[in-house]
Amino acid sequence: MTGHEVDPTEGSEDALRASTAKVVEQLGCHIVEGGKPRDQHLTVDAVMQEFGITRPMAREALQTLHQKGLVNLKPRIGATVQALDRWDLLDRDVIAWRLEVAPDSQMRSLTELREVIEPRAARLAALSRSADICHDLTTHARTLLALSEDPDFARPRQGAGIRQRFRDVDAAFHRTLLAGSRNELFWRLSHPVVMALNHRIDRDWAGSHQETVITPARAAGSTDAVLSYPTRPQPIAMWLHMGLAYAVDQGRETAAEAFAEAVLAEIRSGRLQDPVVRDRLRAGLEQFDVNGLPAAHRTGFQDAMATVVHARRSPVVVMGVSGCGKSTVGRYLADSLRVPFEEGDDFHPRGNLERLESGARLDDRSRSPWLAAIAGRIRTAPEEGIVITCSALRRIYREMLRVARPDTFFVHLTLSQEQAAARVAGRQSHFMPASLVASQFEDLEPLEDDEAGMTADATLPVERIVAEIQTELAGRLRGH
Repeated sequence: MTGHEVDPTEGSEDALRASTAKVVEQLGCHIVEGGKPRDQHLTVDAVMQEFGITRPMAREALQTLHQKGLVNLKPRIGATVQALDRWDLLDRDVIAWRLEVAPDSQMRSLTELREVIEPRAARLAALSRSADICHDLTTHARTLLALSEDPDFARPRQGAGIRQRFRDVDAAFHRTLLAGSRNELFWRLSHPVVMALNHRIDRDWAGSHQETVITPARAAGSTDAVLSYPTRPQPIAMWLHMGLAYAVDQGRETAAEAFAEAVLAEIRSGRLQDPVVRDRLRAGLEQFDVNGLPAAHRTGFQDAMATVVHARRSPVVVMGVSGCGKSTVGRYLADSLRVPFEEGDDFHPRGNLERLESGARLDDRSRSPWLAAIAGRIRTAPEEGIVITCSALRRIYREMLRVARPDTFFVHLTLSQEQAAARVAGRQSHFMPASLVASQFEDLEPLEDDEAGMTADATLPVERIVAEIQTELAGRLRGH
């Protein structure tokens, strides 16, 4: 026995199996991440030496990887690392390893798989309308909604049990949906679906590294990328699950398919605002019987659907003096609404920036081309809406923006002159000097009662400000 080998009699059979599984995991991850490139040979002796294990354990590890397609095991040659197209890409371990070393690309692939099978499974489930499936789906949907509204969900430590329960119920919901299709191949694909669901909340939850400040889900670079799991489930996602469950229960196949498609669109950056997705959801809602929902959930469901299917969202202008946090709140709000964000300062002519950097205040004449450029961007805003920052200190400036879109909604972030000056003085590499803060307060004309907008305390945590804005916007949309 070499110094690296382990005597099998020293541990139990279970311990040896666990040790072999660990070697399989380490080798598998190494192959997936490219650390052991294609066509490299892995001999039993080399594996024994690398991991300090017995010959039978090394053989078993390579045999397991052979079964998963990561290596091709041949006598007298050993194991040859295979290309990705030879791997068993639906194997649970292979999926887990790919999520470990390349989560973005694996999540994209898993989500695309879900987009193919889940809407079709929903249609088939509605057509078969099994009593057991309908009971389980609707029960899971109501449970998900209740768990998502638990105040502790977003708290890293206190909410751990709630998130675990939510994760388990969500997995059960989607497994039940696939089982309801009565298609055995769809059912066999439930494990990659569940692994994708679990990865988002286990590994990609936006609140996992924050205790006091809760950050929003990151918006991925692509407008079609899979988003991080938010600090708490988006209400619209829960209502879409509710609609899906009850569409199956009602045997409304068009609605079930549309809701399933929308559930998946919600996790893609910007996809839920896709006109095609919304048109299909509108068609599904025309078939759907809202009175088939529990009475306690009908109003919430209708309000949530209204926020998705209405034709056009109003542009939102985040306004206020320098230092009030327009850019921070604007970006956070745009992320939460899944709409584009524009920094108003980027529309300034170079001459304006030079004047401000020198400590000179802008007059109405110098502000005019800047406001016209912002108005032009508001005029061409996409259907799903836009969030843009602009100090918009005087009412006449706001009127210039309303000419472009009369439904423009203004959010005025308020704070004291002393607080604004302190914030501006503490900023690095910004063109606006603290000496101009006083002049901004001189120019400031707060929103009047007949202006579409709201005020928010700029000193509150950003997530609290954005929550207040979202509540106000949702109320306006219902009113329309």
